[in-house]
Amino acid sequence: MKLIIEQCKDSDAPYVIRLEIINLTVDHGAIYNIPVFEHQIGEKRLYNTEVCGFRVEADKPTEVVSLVEKLLPGLVNMGRFPTYLFIARRSHRMYPVYTVEDEVFATTPGGPVFRHVELAKVREYLGNYLHTTGELGIPGKSDRLHVRGVRKKSLALVRPIFYLKKRASTTEEDDFWAPVFVSNGNDSIYTYAASDRRQVDLNMGHEVLRLRSQVAQVLIADKRLRHDYDLRADRLMPDVWEKVKSTLLEYPHKLKFNETFLNMYQGDKAIIAVEHRQIENRYNLFLGENEDDLRDRVAKDFVRRGLVGIYMEE
Repeated sequence: MKLIIEQCKDSDAPYVIRLEIINLTVDHGAIYNIPVFEHQIGEKRLYNTEVCGFRVEADKPTEVVSLVEKLLPGLVNMGRFPTYLFIARRSHRMYPVYTVEDEVFATTPGGPVFRHVELAKVREYLGNYLHTTGELGIPGKSDRLHVRGVRKKSLALVRPIFYLKKRASTTEEDDFWAPVFVSNGNDSIYTYAASDRRQVDLNMGHEVLRLRSQVAQVLIADKRLRHDYDLRADRLMPDVWEKVKSTLLEYPHKLKFNETFLNMYQGDKAIIAVEHRQIENRYNLFLGENEDDLRDRVAKDFVRRGLVGIYMEE
């Protein structure tokens, strides 16, 4: 690998480390631009950067380059940089997740590696292991693993704007769970599903349901999804939901579950119910062919989460 530090004029970061891959990973010739930031502590000026979520800091920009050079080989597994990072919410411990063909796998320091075709299962396996070893505390009561993506151009972490999710309906099925990110150029959204990157251009809010539909079709073809509307758009950020909402026609009535009311909307094909997760200020979208189908899908999810009983009110 080859690292060169350069000054930046049109950036929030005064310096950037230009990383050229020679033989460190399978991406020979790939170039990354890693921003280096500066901050003041008293009279002392320090420089820092993050690579795949791991932070280094030094007194001089050139010293940051040396630290990055030492850090990089430890981030590579199977000739690849991480695709994602799982981060423990409270302890902030980080666990890299790599993608090789059909599989994703998470590593633990000196411990086992967890593999599966579904990111959801890898997170489940890793979380169970970390609870068992005590790194995440008591199962169900302590820490949780959150996911972040790794930027292709800068190796910086990026937060998902929403998730695509389906719950297994039989013991033969697996949960599917994929974070969705905004692209480097801020002109599209993307996720990884069925061994490839799935991407849709931004289009005034239409992109969310279009990406959901695209991923649903490839999962059906891959025999990992039974019905199009089994795949939901989950935990949309408020600004993302507002854009989607502008493309929909609101129904005059709502779905009612005990004291919970969900607004309904008409999309291009599906009827959509929206649940506001108030604690985290995110929005869940449920899709159905008609009102009865939609009601049934929402009811099953609410029963699973213990929000309503077996039967819901009319």
